[in-house]
Amino acid sequence: MADKFRFERSRTGVTLFEIVIVAVISSMVLTMAMLIMNRTTRHFKKGTDMLNNQRLMDNIVERIRTDVRSLKKIVADECSEKSFSFYAIRDGVEKKIRYQYDESRKTLFRNEAGKESNFHGAKQVKSFMFKPEFEDSGRFKFLNVAMQLISDDKGGSSGNASTLSIVCQFYSTCVEAELNIAKIRDKNKTR
Repeated sequence: MADKFRFERSRTGVTLFEIVIVAVISSMVLTMAMLIMNRTTRHFKKGTDMLNNQRLMDNIVERIRTDVRSLKKIVADECSEKSFSFYAIRDGVEKKIRYQYDESRKTLFRNEAGKESNFHGAKQVKSFMFKPEFEDSGRFKFLNVAMQLISDDKGGSSGNASTLSIVCQFYSTCVEAELNIAKIRDKNKTR
């Protein structure tokens, strides 16, 4: 009976083997939880980068749309695939507007009356191209713009940054050569 008592007494404790098994299972569960959290964080970051790219692209497209809509005439000798200069009607006055893509800085700049802005997109414009189209008579028809934006974060350990591309056409409503507000007002007064 003394042997039986000793045997039951030794079985109430935990063996080293059981402790090791619990530690291994616990570390596997924690590792899987960390992998899931890491993947979730990475996808959230990637989504945030794409949203920031989309906002930047929307700002650029809307600004160009607004400017080109009021385009009056183009400064042809200052236009290329990387730059576009023109006069637009602003508050009843013709103002010169120039867009310039700086490939080395990966930034698009807009200059109006000496005030330069970069859309808060420094080093995010991977490529940009202006291509104005003209009618056979030489009058401005529309402006083609192609751009590719890249996120400012390189995507963590994978090294792949988020990119977003778009091609747009912009039309002017003020490009008519014979459009003169004063003439229209004079016609209305004589009626």
